[in-house]
Formats: sequence, C-alpha cells, structure tokens
Amino acid sequence: MREEGRAGVAVIPDSARPIVDQITAAGVIVAWNLAPAEWFIVDALAKRSGPDMLAAAAVQAARRNRNGVSHARYFLRTWQALPPAPAEGTTAPNGPGADVIPLDPTAPRKGRAAQSADHLAAALAAMEAQQ
Repeated sequence: MREEGRAGVAVIPDSARPIVDQITAAGVIVAWNLAPAEWFIVDALAKRSGPDMLAAAAVQAARRNRNGVSHARYFLRTWQALPPAPAEGTTAPNGPGADVIPLDPTAPRKGRAAQSADHLAAALAAMEAQQ
C-alpha cells in the first residue's frame, strides 16, 4: 500500500472500497489519502465491526460535525470506539423495532417536542427518499 498515487491522488485499497463507496454515496465527501499504517487500522476495524457499521458511524459523525469534515482521518477515533459486529444470527429482543411506539399522525400535537418530532420525521423521510 502506498499513501498516494500520482501527484496527491489517494490510492484506496480494495479492502476499503466498500466503506469509502458507502460514505461517498451518502454525500460525505472527504479526502482519503491516508498513510499505510492508517489503512491497516481501517482494515482491522472493518474486520472487527464490519464495513457497514464503519460507514454508518462515519456518516453520522460527519453530519454531527457543524464545521464539516474534510479528511477521512477524522473517522478513525470514532471507528475505534465502535463495538465488534454482533454475532451472526443475533437479533434485537422481540425483533427489530420492538421498542418503537408508532405515533398517530392524525392526533393533535403541541409544543417543542412535537415540533422536533415533525422535523425529525421530515429529515428521515428526505434521507429515505435519497436512498
């Protein structure tokens, strides 16, 4: 692995391509010219937590950062704090989404909490529409 190819162009190892592609597809555009040792860390973390978890954590971290993220190095600390991927066949108690209580959209709501819920619902709908 080399840090950079021709004239500053990042060389992304094949093993990291799924992570980079998912993050880029989510609209998070960062520089990927990591040092060889950093690519080894990314590879080890992907084997431990899985590329999907790394990509999801990176997208969340980038969206939480109000100043924007310009380099993939920013994600390394976040990725190192992730747990290992769950064992194959592990499911949430009582199935996925069991702890979610659906709200009645026709019920009148008042206050800031309700407004926040409406804003979150609109943001989630927009994210789903982009996917």
